[in-house]
Amino acid sequence: MASPFDLRWRLFGISFCIQPSFWLMNALWGYMLSGAVRGDNAGGLNLGMPGWASLIFILLWIACALVSVMVHELGHVIMGRIFGQPGNITLGGLGGQAVGDYGDIKPWKRILVIFAGPGAGFLFMALLIGLDSRPWDEAMDWLNWPSLVIRGGLIARLDPAFTLRANGVYIIVMALLIMMNLIWNIINLFPIIPMDGGMILREVACIVSPTGGVKFAYAVSFLLAGIITVYHIVVLLQQYRYITLPFRLWSFAFPWITLIMFAIMTWRNFSALREATMQQRRSHYAEYDD
Repeated sequence: MASPFDLRWRLFGISFCIQPSFWLMNALWGYMLSGAVRGDNAGGLNLGMPGWASLIFILLWIACALVSVMVHELGHVIMGRIFGQPGNITLGGLGGQAVGDYGDIKPWKRILVIFAGPGAGFLFMALLIGLDSRPWDEAMDWLNWPSLVIRGGLIARLDPAFTLRANGVYIIVMALLIMMNLIWNIINLFPIIPMDGGMILREVACIVSPTGGVKFAYAVSFLLAGIITVYHIVVLLQQYRYITLPFRLWSFAFPWITLIMFAIMTWRNFSALREATMQQRRSHYAEYDD
């Protein structure tokens, strides 16, 4: 249902819509992560404006999220148009959605349309690293993966004194854009519906088994989402010292949010699996009666 607060425009034959929930949710994410730039801890980045650092970071987070999600959804839409199917883009609180009549094209084309979203994000990330590899190199150094360090980029050649890279806003924007397009698109390829990896799984499963493919895809999605949900329950139990383990479990920042997100996907896939099973039984009984 359209809202009078939605931001809408049309460009190059593509209709865009940004719902208020997109701004609100990303403002919340930016606020929760803003401690990294306040200089409150040893690892914090100092923008030189202590009183405004959090607000600046929130605005930068929203801008980088807008660019990153838009690049991802444009990947879907552009690939769809290559195959003759126009599409529109809607951004909401849980991310973006490319809407089009993609059910009218062949399965292998739908798989390419689905993969084009993460592919566009990875390509955009590669272009950013080609511009300046410093944020990527710092992440690889932190992960202790020296073989993936690049040490280069166009900025390093044009600005050998690193005057541009000394600017706090520039550092944060580059780091956010690279990490968003890396982490978000990797997660998006998890074989869990409704993420792109899950949708690809469903298409492949339906090609292999037209009758049981949908049920198989929802079963795999339910199982994987459930495992991740249970894992984060254990993470939180360890974090709040309800249980003690000989090692510390790794998790993304804010495991509560990750837990809620995958718990919702677990329930939705369970409901879809149950519906697919009932539909399969109804079809079987109908054939038997005939």
